[in-house]
Amino acid sequence: MRIVCQKCAAAYAIDDRLITTKGVRAQCPRCRHLQLVKREASAASVTAPAEGAAPPAAEPQPPAAAPAPPVAREPRSHPAAAPAQAAPRNVPAAARPPEAPAAPKAPAASDLFGDFGEMPELGPPGSVDPFADLGPPASRAPASLPSDPFANLGPSAAPSSPKASPAAKPGPPVPDAPGVAAPSAPKVPDDPLLDFLGPAPGGLEPEGAAPQAPARASSTPAAGGMSLGRMSARAPAQAAAPAAKPEASTSCRSCGKALTDSFDQALGICEDCKQRAPTAARESVVVAPQVAAPPPASGDLELPMMSNLDPASASSGDELSGGELRSAGATALSPDSRVSSVKPARTSHITAAPVRSAQRGGSGGGSRSVLVGLLVLALLGGGGAAGYFLVYKPQQEQAARDAKPAAPAAVPPEVLAAVGRWKLQFLELEGTSEEHLAAGQKQLELDQRIAYTEAEESFQQALLLNPRSTDAIAGYVQALALGRGPGMDDNSFQEARELIQAAEGTAGRTPALLVAHANLLLARSRQPGNLEQAAQLATAVLARPEASDAHKAEAHLVLGRSQVATSRALANQEFDAARKLAPNLKRVDYYSALAHEQAGQYGLALKQLSRRMELDPQDWNSLEAAARIYVEVGETGRARKLYEDRLKAKAGDVRASLALAVLRYQAEGNARDAVRALKDLTKNATRYGPRDASEIWSHLAAAERTAGNAREAMRAVTEALKAVPAMPAAHLQGFLVALEQQDVAAAREHLKGFQGRLEDAALEKVLEGRMHLLEGDVAGAQERFQQAVRLDDRRMDAKLLEGVAAASAKKRDEAFRLFYPVLEAREWDPLRLAPRPALSRFWLRPDDTLRGVENVVKALGDRPEDVQPLLYEALVRFHQGDRQTAERLLQSVVEANANSGSAQAYRALIALDAKGPQARGLAERAVGLERGLPVARLSLGLAQAEAGDVAVAMRTLQSALDVAPKMLSAQTKLAELLVKSKPKEARAVLEKVVGLDPSYFPAKKLLFKLDERG
Repeated sequence: MRIVCQKCAAAYAIDDRLITTKGVRAQCPRCRHLQLVKREASAASVTAPAEGAAPPAAEPQPPAAAPAPPVAREPRSHPAAAPAQAAPRNVPAAARPPEAPAAPKAPAASDLFGDFGEMPELGPPGSVDPFADLGPPASRAPASLPSDPFANLGPSAAPSSPKASPAAKPGPPVPDAPGVAAPSAPKVPDDPLLDFLGPAPGGLEPEGAAPQAPARASSTPAAGGMSLGRMSARAPAQAAAPAAKPEASTSCRSCGKALTDSFDQALGICEDCKQRAPTAARESVVVAPQVAAPPPASGDLELPMMSNLDPASASSGDELSGGELRSAGATALSPDSRVSSVKPARTSHITAAPVRSAQRGGSGGGSRSVLVGLLVLALLGGGGAAGYFLVYKPQQEQAARDAKPAAPAAVPPEVLAAVGRWKLQFLELEGTSEEHLAAGQKQLELDQRIAYTEAEESFQQALLLNPRSTDAIAGYVQALALGRGPGMDDNSFQEARELIQAAEGTAGRTPALLVAHANLLLARSRQPGNLEQAAQLATAVLARPEASDAHKAEAHLVLGRSQVATSRALANQEFDAARKLAPNLKRVDYYSALAHEQAGQYGLALKQLSRRMELDPQDWNSLEAAARIYVEVGETGRARKLYEDRLKAKAGDVRASLALAVLRYQAEGNARDAVRALKDLTKNATRYGPRDASEIWSHLAAAERTAGNAREAMRAVTEALKAVPAMPAAHLQGFLVALEQQDVAAAREHLKGFQGRLEDAALEKVLEGRMHLLEGDVAGAQERFQQAVRLDDRRMDAKLLEGVAAASAKKRDEAFRLFYPVLEAREWDPLRLAPRPALSRFWLRPDDTLRGVENVVKALGDRPEDVQPLLYEALVRFHQGDRQTAERLLQSVVEANANSGSAQAYRALIALDAKGPQARGLAERAVGLERGLPVARLSLGLAQAEAGDVAVAMRTLQSALDVAPKMLSAQTKLAELLVKSKPKEARAVLEKVVGLDPSYFPAKKLLFKLDERG
């Protein structure tokens, strides 16, 4: 019989005797589809013999037996289908009467596929045998076969006598339907094609069945699921007429009850036992072919519902739900070679899964059990997957990441920018970053200013070789802050601050970085908030348990420096704590002395520095600080003695020789002797290092310019820049010479050389304003002068220059408005042009910022009686130090306007400077004309004190302070008058003055005298 898979259209050939009248359930080996297969009662095969082959010879029919009752047509058969007579089956010998030659033929069975019409022809035309290549039909196999190809699959079934029957035309494919188990015929053991069925189970044969004679025919298959072999041409199968036999009486294997139903006989168990043991229905039962039971006399066969087959289970090849189970050993269907090349699997037996109505009724529980099991498995699988992806996998990934070495941190852009600028300074680098870092640390430990400069360069080179080194950044900022101090330019300060902040962001707030950051802020202690922030950083260092004693000592030193201005006692406590932690820290005594100096205790400061020099005679910082204090308090001779003693102790010390020369032209006003000493030093300039040689030439340029020799000054500047092209002190002297000569190009070039590198930011803005004024940029000049005043409100020269700039632009009213605050001296002291250090590398004479602006204001006058331009021109000349020209101009103002109290006041000040007897009269006239004018009251108080009228002078000076509280000259003179009678009050006043302006030397001189007196 030919079977076509309803799902993939694969064609198969099977022996029709394997198909029972109730049908079997077949599985396609290609797509694993299950479908119900029924045979036509009159057909034995759908395969025609090969073309040209002789038809099989008709065999003699056995004697006819009693006619069997007719079989009614199946309800679903096509009404037009012609009934075919089934070929008579061989009857067992025990059931056949000896005189009966043959059994009667069975009635024609109904056409099970009639409802679906005729099956289309799948193969080639009838003239061609599509299965010729598969060998001869099984019924005509040659008798001399060498061997049984299926002998290894088990004993063959008992043979039956085949009988040819007319071939029936195949019908269309049958849709999926549940297979129904049917009683099978006795197994033919010698058929090699059916050896895979295996031996029949015992006890399932019908009662009275006797063994049949061997024959080469296919045996009837077991009911239920089966496997189909590859399509081949076979002899038509013969239908055996069932012989009349008594009802089967096989007993139940569990309870021994007699079994009359063929399904129960196939299973070997009765219905009651199946209900008691539902699990038995889920076991695969191997069923051997049995003798077909006679159909019921009543007529129609009961077929199972097509919906009973679970398509999902059937297509997947798994067990069917609801009790319809397929055997684990069932063979797969083998597709036609024309359709698929899949080879059929071979097994030793076919399993049957009979379906009963009772089993179908209990299928819901099995389905629910399967569904519950699947649900549990899904939940377990989902939970496991969730645990894997949400817990286990992240842990493994984190462990893998932790196991990997940490990637180096990216270099901050601030560090890259700084390194890019430094590369031009160090074109040839040698050694490693660690070597330069160690060298810088050793230089820092020397605790000397010259060592700080060298350490700064070492740390720069270390950072160039390793931009990720935060230790190099900390060392560089520390060396920069301690070496340059308040003289650090704005660009260097901003660069250092960006570097330290970037390092803190990369490596955290380590003690070394915090200490360096605090010292950097102390270098700009005048900026609001820097002292407080430095103290906070130092406190954070002390709170770090990992901080070393050296770092804690530095933190105490920072705290002491930040508290010097507010509490000298607290500052000294911090310094003592630093000494205990780091006895070798030289800067403790140095800063302790500076704290005493800032508090006005110059005697204590000098004693502290002297003790330090006794312990370490080579401590240049202490020597330099002591000499500077002597100069500021007016004891220039003592400062000279310090340097001379140093030369005696260390002959040929170039620093001591240079310091003596600087002392001559900056403190003693002896520029000619300084020039001679400096020229002697330049003769051996090649023996010194480039920096020392450049510094000597720079001081020579300053001394020559102070002596009025501009040409020699420029020659010295050139030599200094040959040694060190970036020496800012040399560029400053060259700028001042070019400014006096009004050489715009040279002035602009030298301005670039020191711009951002002076120790005084306000002074730098003043010089930039002078450059813009020289170029004719009045607006730019005024902007720079205003910035200088904002940076340091003591710079009266910047305010005067702003008025000069307005006058140069012929802005008369604006110029007079800017000059008037300076004239009345309400905000500025008329006896102090600007703050300036006693000794400095960046030397300027007191009037250098105002040189070259003469007659600019005077040019605003357009008529002889216009006295205001003359008055303000005299003001500019007075602060330039040209007192004679100022006196002449003021006299002209008084002649034109006798009521000018300000002119009379400044004339009185000029007279006091010259020790003239007319000073008091001029001052009294000024006060009489303008009593509320602060400069008039100051001139009168000073004149009264000069005349010895102390009490009156004190009252007058106090009245001047009432209208001008910032007038430091009045406060200092008042304290001087109180020294003899009230020294404590005098000290309090002087300390207040020094606190307001540490560079106001007259107050420092008085304080030192008080210390000397005890």
